[in-house]
Amino acid sequence: MKNGQGGVKLSFVVISVLALGVSAWFNQAQAAESQPCTYSLQQR
Repeated sequence: MKNGQGGVKLSFVVISVLALGVSAWFNQAQAAESQPCTYSLQQR
């Protein structure tokens, strides 16, 4: 029982970290690709 819960928690942490990394990388790539566009969108 304890082992299963620990595995679930670990997998959840790994998935959340992966999602954070992917989103951060995607945002960085998008900003580098079209900075003026993103800037104008943020100003709106």
